[in-house]
Parts: sequence; structure tokens; C-alpha cells
Amino acid sequence: MVNLWGNLNALAMKLHPVEEVAGLDPETFYQSYVRTKKPVKLLDYAQDWPATQKWTYDYLRAVAGHHVVKLHGAWQDNEPTKIEMPPVKEVPFRDYLDMLENDVESDLRIFLFNLFRLEPQLLEDFCYTPIMEGYLKDYPYMFFGCAGSDVRLHYDIDLSNVFITQFGGTKRITLFDQSQTKYLYKLPFTTHSAADIGRADYEKYPALQYAEGYQTDLKPGETLFMPGGIWHYIQYLDGSFSLSLRTLNPSRMGKLQGAYNVLVIRKLDEFVNKYYKNRWSDFKLKRAIEKTNEIIAEQEKERQGQ
Repeated sequence: MVNLWGNLNALAMKLHPVEEVAGLDPETFYQSYVRTKKPVKLLDYAQDWPATQKWTYDYLRAVAGHHVVKLHGAWQDNEPTKIEMPPVKEVPFRDYLDMLENDVESDLRIFLFNLFRLEPQLLEDFCYTPIMEGYLKDYPYMFFGCAGSDVRLHYDIDLSNVFITQFGGTKRITLFDQSQTKYLYKLPFTTHSAADIGRADYEKYPALQYAEGYQTDLKPGETLFMPGGIWHYIQYLDGSFSLSLRTLNPSRMGKLQGAYNVLVIRKLDEFVNKYYKNRWSDFKLKRAIEKTNEIIAEQEKERQGQ
């Protein structure tokens, strides 16, 4: 299929390729990538999974095509600071799989989909590759997206580590570690960015041009390790799907911060939004822009003073 996206802001952001490796033992993996919170593409993580051969569109249609699924539209159509996204339509799963297989261009996605509760036999098609301990085995999630859809820039609120294995087509994933948060217009009380980096407006969000991160195209059979807290923006270059396996943040502080984010910060945001809605949203968006631009202005003053 024709590439819908091209290189994401290649002239503005400094984006490095993600390292690709195979044959890592758990200790080397931990020391090189988990401890350093560095993303890496694992070429052999799923090599022994039956799923890499079995999970074709025909197979998923036969096993689960009769289920009705909820589809979500473009995140840009949601309120700019609202995190929860209501579905826009419901269709038989087989009809949506047809769209993916035929590379129909659309914003329609399915995310955080635990298909295994509906069809538990699919759990036999993969394993929790023992490169790391602490897998959250009750939460294997699948993600589906039509060609041209994308996922807003964010990091996972619970700070868990994620192993995302690709099936079908190709995803382009752009990543930034937490040191880059100051350039990413983080919305207060969330783990989301106010900026649409796929269509970056450098007049409104000038700090984006200073961001430095990683970018990789994830292809069928490959697995991307995303360490806890890493920002990620995802583009579906064509219709595809992936399986996401999660592990607990290995550090005690990471576990505590993740729990605090879920149980306190998100609940506070939901509570205030319930009563103040537009005023709260306006405040968050304004503050995200002001705070980030203040940082950039201060950096420019320091440069000029040197």
C-alpha cells in the first residue's frame, strides 16, 4: 500500500532508529533496556508463537467474526482534553476485519480489546516469553486500526512495560522518554499531550521542534518493547492489528507512581471534569501550552546569555 504518512516531521524533530536485537538473555535485556528505560525491537520474541502463523484475517473471522465490536473514531474529534473516547459505531467483527484486510482508509480503531475473554482458546496461540518477570496475565490486549488511523501521543498511566507484537500490516511508532516531557505539551492531570504531532502546528506548539526521540516501523512478527512511562504516538500505515502484553514496572517507585496515577490523579481529573467540563478543559489546554512555552522561553534566554 502507498505510505499515507511519510516521515513524521523528519526535519523538525530529531528521531533516532530503534535498535533491533535477537537472542537476548533476561539479564542482558534487563540491564540494557529495562533498567535504562530504552525501547528496543525484539526480532525473536514471538518466534515460537503459533499465533504468528495462525492469526490471519480468515482465522479471526472464523473464530470470532460473529461478535459485535465497538469502533472508535479519530481522537481529534473528541474534546481536546477529554481522555475517555466513546465508540462511534458497532459492527460485526468480521465486517471490521474486512476493512483491515482490504486497507480501507478510515479513522476507525479498536483498542484495549480483551478478545480472549470472548474466545479463550486464542490464549493457546501465544506465550508470555520469559525474558522478563511480572507479566499481568489477566490483561492481554489487542489493538486494531484501519489504514490512516492514529493514536494520540501519550504514555500509559500505570507505567507498566509493554511488549507489542505486530500482525498483518505495519505501524509507525514514535517514542519519547520522560526527559522530553517538557517539550510535549503534557496536559495537567493526564498522561496525554495536547499536540497532534502527526500534523504538527509549530506556531501553536513551537517546543515540539526541540523534541528528540525514536521512530520505528513495526512489521509482522516483530515486537517492540516500550518501557514504562515512555511517550508513544502510533500511525497505522495500513490496516493491521497487534497483541500487547504488559509487565509491572520493576521498580518500587514506579509501581507506587503508577498506582497513584490510576487511583488518585485520574479520579481527580474525572471528578473535576464532571462538574466544570469546558472550564476545566480550557484550563488544562491553556496551562499545557503556557507551561511548555515558558520552558522554551527560559532556554532561549539562557542561550542568548551565553
